[in-house]
Amino acid sequence: MIQDSRKFYGTVGLFIIFLLVFIYKDFFSEAIYQDEHHYFPTIVQFSKEPIPSIDLLKNYDELNTPVPFIIGGWVVRIFGESIFTLRMFTFVTSFLLLMLFVWSAPEQPKRLYRCLIGLFLLPSYYLCSIYYFTDIYAMIFVLAGLIAYRGGKHLLSTICMMLAISSRQYMLAFPMAILAYEFLKNGFPQPFFSAILKQVRQQTAWRYYLVAVLSLLPWILLWGGMAPAQVMESQYYEADKLTHYNYGYVLYVMGILAFYYVIPETIFFGTWKYYLQYPRNEPVRFGIFVMIVAVLVLFFPMRQASNPYFTWPYLGYVDQLFESVLRISGHPKKVIFGLMMLVTCIRFFSGRLSLVSYIVLFNVLLLGKAQLSWDKYSLPMMMALWYLAMFDSEWLFVRKETSVQTS
Repeated sequence: MIQDSRKFYGTVGLFIIFLLVFIYKDFFSEAIYQDEHHYFPTIVQFSKEPIPSIDLLKNYDELNTPVPFIIGGWVVRIFGESIFTLRMFTFVTSFLLLMLFVWSAPEQPKRLYRCLIGLFLLPSYYLCSIYYFTDIYAMIFVLAGLIAYRGGKHLLSTICMMLAISSRQYMLAFPMAILAYEFLKNGFPQPFFSAILKQVRQQTAWRYYLVAVLSLLPWILLWGGMAPAQVMESQYYEADKLTHYNYGYVLYVMGILAFYYVIPETIFFGTWKYYLQYPRNEPVRFGIFVMIVAVLVLFFPMRQASNPYFTWPYLGYVDQLFESVLRISGHPKKVIFGLMMLVTCIRFFSGRLSLVSYIVLFNVLLLGKAQLSWDKYSLPMMMALWYLAMFDSEWLFVRKETSVQTS
């Protein structure tokens, strides 16, 4: 009964918070905001075709995959052309996402409140919930897919992951992570290739997630690239840029992972001793991490894209905090981000790799190829990490190594 009461009180608390936000935002009467300026016309366009034509899917004027615009088109078709109804639908979807988070928590959710607080530390979650941004739709499909995966419902999980990819292309990272974890969850078997081939023959779960990964291919074939060609050109993400990779974005993403997740997790669950003892306990691996971080800090610039379409100078909110509030920039800022990346490497890539390790790995690798660096692009990954932090089997590997009490 204690665990049910925690979930019940968590639900009531979240409902009150959402109600207060709704009142604070003046019942969503604010003028159209940022990306809504181009999202809203696209949604109206999709509302004209409840089942979108191939021509519309090929030529709509957005970078990300179309499911949020199809859903928005249905909302507009039913309730009329109003940014209020679209925001309300997003707001309700955000609340439903949190209900999935709460009610799929383990039977003894001792960490539930702390993990919810961790999720709310990200300002992007608030912004993506009160405006019609597309991120919440990708996130709810990812969370539903993770819940289904943990429950062994692989077909349902695959469908959810496919819908997530059809909402945001880089959600590809999540089925890729599950695919890698399914093959390598018992470590690197020897002989490697014959053991992998044996798993291919004997296991079936991986096949579902391979289908999810491959579900991005039809979109690529339809567009002849990662998004409709005309919008890639108008937003200065032309096809020739696909061959470039931004290691400065990798450094930033790893830094904000420490800022938004590793540091709060360490505070919430008292695992700081592990990081202090790590250089002595794992000198070789620590040295490898230091060398990787040093290469990124010394040789790759950490700066935002700048073009006529996007002129905001900061890499994201954390970068803005350093530059505008703390007045830390240039090499000192890069060194701090390097230290945060080092902590993130220690957290996720030490010992036996878990599902969260692969989630971080593939998200970070994909975000290094993003059009822009932006905190909210890491939001689905952060949500997944805080969700999985509630489960012993997926939580900190350091518990067994440090005997730190975390409950």
